[in-house]
Amino acid sequence: MNRRHFLTACLAPCVAAAQEGPPREERVESLTAGPTPRIALNHLGFLPDAAKRIVVRAAGAGAPREFLVRDIGSSRFGWGGEPPVPRELTRPLAPFACDFGPALAGEFTELKRTAMYQASIPGERSVPFFIRPDLWLRTLAKAVSYIHAQRCGAEVPGVHPVCHLDDARRRDTGEHRDVVGGWHDAGDLRKWMSATMSNGFALLELLDSGLEAPGIDPAGLADEFRWGNQYFLKMQDADGLVFHDTAGGVNGDNSDNHWTDNKIGTADDRHINPSKPGFIQALFIALEATAARVLEKRDKAYAARCLQAARRCWAASRPGGDTGDLAFWTRAALALYRATREESYARDAARLAGQLAGLAYSDFPGSQKLVRGFWRSSAADPAPYVNAVYSAYPAIALLEMAAALPRHADAARWRDTVRLYLDGYVLPMTARNAYAIVPYGLFFGSPTPEHYRPLEGELTYRYFMPVRKQFWWLGMTSHLEGHAVLLGLAARQFSEARYRELAFRQLEWVMGANPFGACLMTGEGMRNPYPHSRYVGLLIGGIMNGIAGNTRDEPVLDTEYGYDWRTTEYWSPHNAHYIWAVTVLETAARKA
Repeated sequence: MNRRHFLTACLAPCVAAAQEGPPREERVESLTAGPTPRIALNHLGFLPDAAKRIVVRAAGAGAPREFLVRDIGSSRFGWGGEPPVPRELTRPLAPFACDFGPALAGEFTELKRTAMYQASIPGERSVPFFIRPDLWLRTLAKAVSYIHAQRCGAEVPGVHPVCHLDDARRRDTGEHRDVVGGWHDAGDLRKWMSATMSNGFALLELLDSGLEAPGIDPAGLADEFRWGNQYFLKMQDADGLVFHDTAGGVNGDNSDNHWTDNKIGTADDRHINPSKPGFIQALFIALEATAARVLEKRDKAYAARCLQAARRCWAASRPGGDTGDLAFWTRAALALYRATREESYARDAARLAGQLAGLAYSDFPGSQKLVRGFWRSSAADPAPYVNAVYSAYPAIALLEMAAALPRHADAARWRDTVRLYLDGYVLPMTARNAYAIVPYGLFFGSPTPEHYRPLEGELTYRYFMPVRKQFWWLGMTSHLEGHAVLLGLAARQFSEARYRELAFRQLEWVMGANPFGACLMTGEGMRNPYPHSRYVGLLIGGIMNGIAGNTRDEPVLDTEYGYDWRTTEYWSPHNAHYIWAVTVLETAARKA
């Protein structure tokens, strides 16, 4: 997916507030993390068998040398009548050379007993947190409920009345076409195909896993998928290709972002963007083919309809493109093969995967010897591939290929390419910060007039999107969650515990283990920013764009009720990637 596609489709929902203009730079610079809280840890807590880590932002002679973890929630015995154990644990803090400033890090992995705990240093206590085996599972119902709350074309009690029964007329011809249904995408009322299809993938992944989680009903997941999918199917044109979006405005503006009178043919009717970019087709094919496979036992007729839609779109499409596009098309061909077992689709998937693997840097580019394995932007563009939403998808696509076609002649190459990305790029880059998060990406030099962190040779890096390239920079939630998916898949395929631990670090940043001590899911944790959700307000389980950066690549987050959409707006991919990541990690744990 090229930069223009990324601007017009992937980040478009986050331009919901564009008519207000970007916040002034002085305002953004003022959002850097203040002196408190100093303690950063996951507000949910930790699984009993997982690595447990605390970060303390402190330095100098007055910095603490140890921290205390205390059981604050149980009686003399644990939940299962376990024998009594000490209720307090003191552990050392060690200095960590962190890109985000001086920090101390400590571990208490040996603590496994199910209870509620609290960590403390002199003068500060952490939020209370659990150690419990269902820690992540219990959040899935909230994350799924956010998708339900975003239903368009129906009443959602307690959220909004029946809406947009008049969707929509074509931008080009003015012809009305029934595209009622789907989900509102973000903190707005628009229906972007690229982003809301991610909800469909997440629901199918969770349904297909068979994972049992509190408050999750398989029939309800299937029903929710059908609600969104009715819209996706309606967006398929007579030629087999699917349209770009509904309510994105007349010219990509914000003019369609409103409630309507639900009457077809009146002045407030919203519009369909009739353009048909390639990556939208790839996402649609992968989604419908996956639905055909996952839902076949539940409803053969419906599954057949989904598969027919996928086949028609594939037949009308021209797979290929840059690194992002190749990742989408590889997954699309693989999904068709898994649904049909037709060898022609397997051959197409292998061809596309070969092109994708060929774009990874196997050597050390940029006159340096520190990192390799990351992707070029395309065959014609040697700049490192960066993407705030789909950054992990090239590696995910190759891992999925290796898992689905383990005896293929190229399976070892696909696996080796992913291992090189993880061991040659992800591991060394996450070691540069105490939170162990994956930076936004690498660059050759300084493409924009702001700070790029020097790596070695010609290479630089940023943890966050550049802010002087264009106005639509935003937080890194999906980037980190996507890498949690990748690392979880890799932990399963390569039997590497360190990948699993690193996957949790990406999710923990989102759930409070960050310099602001802020949980980015509404209804979980503490210090939640108020979301940019201008039409319905708070939605339990909604996840925000998250922590972004300023010109100095320092973390910024609107914790001052500034309604900054770049950091606090809800967005479909964040919930989708969260559900996917937790599903992968929990499924792998139960199969181990």
